[in-house]
Amino acid sequence: MSERTIAAAVRGVLLVSAGIPGAMAWAAEPQAESQAALEEVVVTGYAGSLERAIENKRVADVISDGISAEDIGKFPEQNLAESLQRITGVQITRRLGNGAFISVRGLDPKFTNTLYNGRQVPSGSGSRAFDFQVLPTNFAQRVDVYKTPTADMPESGLAATVNMQTIQPLTYGQTRGVLNVEGAYDEQASTSITPRASALYTDTFMDDRLGWMVGVDYNERDFDVQNTGTDGVIEDASYTGPGTAYRVFGLRANDNVGTDKRWSAVSALQFKVNDMLELRADTLVSRFEQRYNFYQGQNFYPGAGALGVSPTDSVTLDGNNVETAWSGRNVFAWMQANRFEYEQNLTSTALGATLSLGSWTLDGQASYGHARTESTQLYVSFATRAPGAALTYDASRDPGGPLTVSFYNGFDPNDINNYTFSGIQGSYQAPTTDKIWNFRLDAARQLDTGWLKTLKVGADHANRTLANTPNWLNNTADGFAADMSPYAMINRNPTFFDSYSGGAQPPRNWLTVNLDKFFHDYPMAAYMAAHPAAQQLTSTTEVEEKSTSLYARLDFAMADDRLTGNVGVRAVRTETLSSGFVPPSDAYLIYGLNNSLSYSAADLLGQDSTYDDVLPNFNLSYQLSDDVVLRFAAARVMQRPDMNLLAAASNPSAPTQPPPAGTWRGTLAKGNPNLKPYRADQVDLSLEWYFGDRSLLAIAGFYKDVKNLVVTRYTDEIHQILLGGNLLGSGYQIGDVIPITLSVAQPVNAQATTLKGVEIGYQQPFAFLPGVLSGLGMQANYTHIWSGKVTLNERQGPLPLTGVSDDSYNLGLYYDNGAVDVHAVYNYRSQWVGDAVSNFGDGRYVKGYGQLDLSANYNLNESLAFNASVVNLTEEAEVEVNKYGFNRLYQLTGRRYYLGMRFKF
Repeated sequence: MSERTIAAAVRGVLLVSAGIPGAMAWAAEPQAESQAALEEVVVTGYAGSLERAIENKRVADVISDGISAEDIGKFPEQNLAESLQRITGVQITRRLGNGAFISVRGLDPKFTNTLYNGRQVPSGSGSRAFDFQVLPTNFAQRVDVYKTPTADMPESGLAATVNMQTIQPLTYGQTRGVLNVEGAYDEQASTSITPRASALYTDTFMDDRLGWMVGVDYNERDFDVQNTGTDGVIEDASYTGPGTAYRVFGLRANDNVGTDKRWSAVSALQFKVNDMLELRADTLVSRFEQRYNFYQGQNFYPGAGALGVSPTDSVTLDGNNVETAWSGRNVFAWMQANRFEYEQNLTSTALGATLSLGSWTLDGQASYGHARTESTQLYVSFATRAPGAALTYDASRDPGGPLTVSFYNGFDPNDINNYTFSGIQGSYQAPTTDKIWNFRLDAARQLDTGWLKTLKVGADHANRTLANTPNWLNNTADGFAADMSPYAMINRNPTFFDSYSGGAQPPRNWLTVNLDKFFHDYPMAAYMAAHPAAQQLTSTTEVEEKSTSLYARLDFAMADDRLTGNVGVRAVRTETLSSGFVPPSDAYLIYGLNNSLSYSAADLLGQDSTYDDVLPNFNLSYQLSDDVVLRFAAARVMQRPDMNLLAAASNPSAPTQPPPAGTWRGTLAKGNPNLKPYRADQVDLSLEWYFGDRSLLAIAGFYKDVKNLVVTRYTDEIHQILLGGNLLGSGYQIGDVIPITLSVAQPVNAQATTLKGVEIGYQQPFAFLPGVLSGLGMQANYTHIWSGKVTLNERQGPLPLTGVSDDSYNLGLYYDNGAVDVHAVYNYRSQWVGDAVSNFGDGRYVKGYGQLDLSANYNLNESLAFNASVVNLTEEAEVEVNKYGFNRLYQLTGRRYYLGMRFKF
């Protein structure tokens, strides 16, 4: 079947379905005037960005996908992660409603190596997963997702390598400036309109030998993220029926109200000294702040036993013996609110030079990146007075959704007399720093000897240091008034859970702490000066990582360029030094002095490790016809473990206070300096049909044999605790020693597993439609993944991979006629595993999530344009459940609107 015949058939189906008279005749033989109209279509705006992305994919020397800016200083979406999720095989993880991290082909975000203009950038997240919230979108000209590696790419991209590229002023070669101004409104937050503004300018000087690009960006967003949830279920020790019953450990409602702010600036200088030498300087500076009040409500613990046994008055069990409805007394609760402040400063600077010497081209670059995050999380708490609450919860009204909560026996959860002030505790300006020094030298020689085209060799050295210093304020009520009840308030948010339409009745208002009043009377900085936060030694870590790489790459092609490819090898040596404080063998736990639990002593421990990897790779492309490309790739790849997991840290915690009369449970998070790097052998095959302008049908399959995956192993340990304070009338005395069962979570390497998948991508403009309909187009992609399970040990059995959705897809429709463009994109990923085990063994599973976003632009003239967009149009909820289908989280982030203008000169 010819390409012309296929196009005619598609025209006929679309036109007949639209009810256009004479459609089949028109489709069979296009009219002359319609053909003329086709020739007049100007590809610009959103359609233009799709066309450039397809062309970049077509000419790439690896299997890749990408996105491109619609114009200088204009990216399709408000958030770079939100744009990336349109790419086949890419999924995103959101933080407080914003796209933050990306996953490629079902692997955790840490397996994606993120580059900025080809160099690694540090991350304030404390892991290798790059937080895209710190990057402004309008500075990007294109973003490429390389799904197969070449030898000259930096290692550590087991899933993919993502490279964000900004404008290179000499390459762009024009004088251009652009100003974007927008207002944003969060419907759920119901606050004032917040600003977003960016400006970018690029120009060339000295007869086009000197080029400079500079850009600045400011972005502010109000948010109100609302959720209810539980800690999962725990064995009910008081149950006397047959078998084992499971009761909710803790349940709550939360209202997170706050603001994001980001300031960013970029600069790129290019200087062509002469025909042989070019110099470059490139800088990115970004500051991201997030401040919010976290108002907790109905924060009750039916399964904790903090006030002693909570007797059951009535109970309903499901087929798994989970207490889906329960009524009981003597339930402990926190009445509290938390002040969160998060600030990340990122700087990345590179100096480079390119020297041409005959058939050789030398390129060198030195770069330095520094990210520093300071986190403050202060908890202001009131604790329940004995005998606690008489509470009923019911999960049956919306299975998997929010719980209905009510009270009886005269207990009023909004009466401050039922609580006593516990104090304030938490972290204060706890720093995490990530520093990267990188030096790279590449050499390329044009061969042009038959099939052999180019030889590339190079060396790369990186030195990266991640340090974490938790500062913790001991829980204390010292320095506060005897009567703290004036700081209590009822949280009455008129929008709370407005978009929820299920059968449950979650709490709509609750007693909490008036944080603004509290910190007005007790200023944070002044209080911290009088009560300094103490460094948590056993959570204080530093990991230094040095890597040295050598590579060789050979590019080849047939004389007619129908068959092209490259083969190469990269040799890597990695050296790590992990330093941290660990408790000695005679140390014991103390309660009530630091983070609820702390060790009596800690010793500094340093541990080093060295390993080598040889990473061959092969990429092949063959033009089956002028429009059909077949690609094959095979490679060995590696990924270093998260640096924050390598340190020998020990962080104990007791989530409920005071010490209960019954079984006391807590948690203990440990690091593991003995983690091995991930390694994988992978094979990819792709078939791509470019059947017209902006038209693509592609199918790809991939196979990864992954070794040494890091998963969390949970074990129970019984420790003896010396009670040192904060007993809150529990009946114990300071100096008593009682047992606690700690759920110990530690990262370990699992056995090998496999990851297989298929990707299908389709994109086409419907330019064959008559009249105004010719501006319509469609883009769609689908990914299915078959993932194996991983085995920690024979006793625990195989576990599913975390973060992997079996199915994900994007469906987008757009209209672009040069003056107006509108695009709607729906993105969906199916359920994935957040944690197969979790602290109580019931796991955490994230339900499938889909989001619809809509954007529109109107170009008044060549200089002025207006834009509008809606994010999360259908107000989708994020839902997590345990392995029994019992709700762990139900979260609403709301709908956001953007309206703005763009001036180009």
